[in-house]
Amino acid sequence: MNKIKSFILSIITSIALWSSYNILDDLKHFKFYTLYNSNMLLLGLICVLFIYLYNKNKDIKVDKSKIIASIIFAVFMIIGEVCNTYGDIAVAFNHYLNIIYTIIKFIGYFNAFKLMFIYLDKVIPKLDNNPLKPKKSIFKWYIDKLTKYPFKTSFVTLLILFSIYMIAFYPLVLSPDPRDQIYMFLGIPTEHNEWVIMRNPNVLITNHHPILQTYLIGGCLSIGRYFGNDNFGLFIYTIIQTLIYASILAYTIKFMKDHKISNKYYFIVLLIYLLVPMYAFFTVSAVKDTLYTGFTILFVLWLYDIVENYMDKKINIKYLIYVFFVMLLMCLFRNNGIYLCLLTLPILLIINKCNRVKILLLILTLFGSMQVFNKVIIPALGVSDGSIREALSIPFQQTARLVKYNESIIEESDKKIIDKVLVYETLGDRYDPNLSDPVKNKFSPNATKEDLFNYLKVWFKYLLKDPLCYINATLDNTFGFIYPNVHRWYLYYDYWDDLVDPNIVDYHFNDSTWWLRVPLTNYGETFPFIPLVGLLSNIGASCWMVIILNVYLVNKKTKKYILVLIPLYLSILICIAGPANAYFRYVMPYMFALPVLTCLFINKVKEVNYEKK
Repeated sequence: MNKIKSFILSIITSIALWSSYNILDDLKHFKFYTLYNSNMLLLGLICVLFIYLYNKNKDIKVDKSKIIASIIFAVFMIIGEVCNTYGDIAVAFNHYLNIIYTIIKFIGYFNAFKLMFIYLDKVIPKLDNNPLKPKKSIFKWYIDKLTKYPFKTSFVTLLILFSIYMIAFYPLVLSPDPRDQIYMFLGIPTEHNEWVIMRNPNVLITNHHPILQTYLIGGCLSIGRYFGNDNFGLFIYTIIQTLIYASILAYTIKFMKDHKISNKYYFIVLLIYLLVPMYAFFTVSAVKDTLYTGFTILFVLWLYDIVENYMDKKINIKYLIYVFFVMLLMCLFRNNGIYLCLLTLPILLIINKCNRVKILLLILTLFGSMQVFNKVIIPALGVSDGSIREALSIPFQQTARLVKYNESIIEESDKKIIDKVLVYETLGDRYDPNLSDPVKNKFSPNATKEDLFNYLKVWFKYLLKDPLCYINATLDNTFGFIYPNVHRWYLYYDYWDDLVDPNIVDYHFNDSTWWLRVPLTNYGETFPFIPLVGLLSNIGASCWMVIILNVYLVNKKTKKYILVLIPLYLSILICIAGPANAYFRYVMPYMFALPVLTCLFINKVKEVNYEKK
């Protein structure tokens, strides 16, 4: 009986992994042979492999948390496949053959992921914490230095590699967002000024982009202009960003050493920083996310340290002051930072009885500081507040899809209400399933609170009338964050001739280093498609990794460490609420924190399992 069950499950799993939803039209015409994608040999080999795996592991039981995670991953795969192929989740259920095929896909994926956890359970105990002791002289010398001086050795190593990118892409890589920040700093109008009611018409800076970074990059440009060279000023910004970011990455290596992680694991993490191109490319990119990501990593490591060492021990005041400034910089370099801090710290306040007063003081100080910054400093500088539209990507996108595909159900009076907020006439034409910017960019800055309230009432009204439209709008704009088979990879490496007016900013790459830029760019573009290793830069796989870490922390003695994952989960939710589907720089806060957290958590899980034995 077990052999028959294994055979059936193997066929189902093989079909789930090998076929895709683009065959549904063929199924409706009973062309069942398309299930095999015309490659019977490979399908047969996959089937034989799963028969072997199922028979070998037929008596192994999988605990509840891994069963739940396998269900979640199977659902993620189905959502991703359907949305990526059709843009309509209803396709999975709108025909009886489609329903049967969806059930087959679900069972197959579920069993494949359950097998994945079975083998992870076998692999993790074999990951020993023995130190790396190479025999070859040069490698041995380097490992000895890394073990003895983890921060200094890592920092110098990272600077050497990053300097290659700094030379190749001198002075830095500009993209539209930092370009607009430079323009605003120089008093040149941008589209951001059209989205808000200006506080001071003579100050064109808005808080849409974090003003601390706007003043930093603008100030560096001003220094360069003092010496008569815009490029040199922009390069000063690159130097500052690189020094800060390399220091933070080097600190993660020292942190692992301090928490008794084997040198072979923090050497692997250092190799990831060196060889996965996104770390180096975003070091020379002027986007706000680089420094924000660095400070977020420090915040996450602080949470780990608190859970590890300070649950029954008083926190030093100096340590709290350091953490306060880390969180403050995290909030100032990207507006999302305040949500990560103020939604994570109250949970820490509840579970850490020993330091409640200090943690409460930390929360109040941070909140008070941000209130002073937003309500006092920003108005005093004449800087305009960002638009509320940034928080409304989901409902705006849902309304736009409704207008495009089901406008007939919208009443005339409701169209007028929508028009006061989003310019109804072109709303359907502006709808892009993967990007809400075209929709929200027409948000009226003159819309009153009453207009917004009326719009939200209309939005809710049609949520009840056509919920499937709203679901599709959200899934089509977010599925890339949970689906690892879609590659929306990009790096900032281009020099755009029309990006910056040379009469405003004299920005240009160095023509003599083109031979260095080309191979670095090709490597960066190719990396995500390298089998297995490319998953280190995969957006959907990073979300899955957060869930997998969570699964292995549900043990009674390690569940307190789930607190450390809360900022990562919040970052994922912020991505889902954001404007773009699978936008890489949005996932950097949790993707870049995963290498060090994975090593820390695996070590902790192994310790607990050893104690049990």
